[in-house]
Amino acid sequence: MPIAKLHPALRLRGSAMLEFLAVGPIISILGLGILQYSLMFFAKNQIDHANFMAARAGSVAHANVVTIREAYIRALIPLYGGGRNAQELSDSYLKADADMTPQNLRIEVLNPTIQSFDDFATNQALNDSYGARTIPNDSLALRPNLDAVGATSGQTLQDANLLKLRITHGYTPKVWLLGTIFNRYQQWLDSGDDSFQTQLIAGGRVPMVSHVTLEMQSDALEQKDIHGNNLFASTPGLGNNGHATDPGTPPLSTKPPPDCLTAGCTVTYLPGDPGSTGGSGGVGGGNGGGTDGTPNGGPPTCTGANCPSCNG
Repeated sequence: MPIAKLHPALRLRGSAMLEFLAVGPIISILGLGILQYSLMFFAKNQIDHANFMAARAGSVAHANVVTIREAYIRALIPLYGGGRNAQELSDSYLKADADMTPQNLRIEVLNPTIQSFDDFATNQALNDSYGARTIPNDSLALRPNLDAVGATSGQTLQDANLLKLRITHGYTPKVWLLGTIFNRYQQWLDSGDDSFQTQLIAGGRVPMVSHVTLEMQSDALEQKDIHGNNLFASTPGLGNNGHATDPGTPPLSTKPPPDCLTAGCTVTYLPGDPGSTGGSGGVGGGNGGGTDGTPNGGPPTCTGANCPSCNG
């Protein structure tokens, strides 16, 4: 009996679904990645603007760190929802203020330095009037010996009257799945040299660093925290004996890349064989483990009938 042949159109039925199953996840991740990058690009622009506004406020407020932080938070209002009236703007400010805790925001005053105060806060009457060591700013262009370099700071008085900030902002990714992917990637690349950035990454945030330098428009006052630690950076000397040198490449991580078993890298291992020592890779062994058969960072090796990789 002859076998009936299917029409060509019937033979192709369902092929579009199979093709989508093959390329759909990749396209979806790319689309989500573009969306998240766009949001991060907007956030970085807003953070850079906030850093400028913070430095602007600090330049006219004696480099007061509290004033700098308040100005930075105010400039973040658009990033935390904005508003069309005073109440909505106030709510956005409160959100930004609650999110930017000392664990998620670091403001560093890189200049003037402690050595700047050592060299130029020498007017005792001015220091007494403010109750702190003070770098004079009035009539700066008319002061004599502006080219004189301080012995400990390696700066001139004009250099000491520059306010330079470095702000590290912990940004939380907004797009589903991409935050986990970014976090795994950052954990891999993190060299561990900056404990604050390592802390942000451990909390699922993306460290965004911005710098700004402005001229001081007021006398800079030396400040200390409640523990007596100086809030200004310390960079003694001329630096490299007064000669610019290439600092070289930044420190690199030596960690091996994670063995991601899911698209979001939420699973990085499977339990190893019972009685094994974790193996050296692959499905059963992960990346190696301890003598008790525990894969790196994973639970103890499985036992019993449900173990997925038994050898007898």
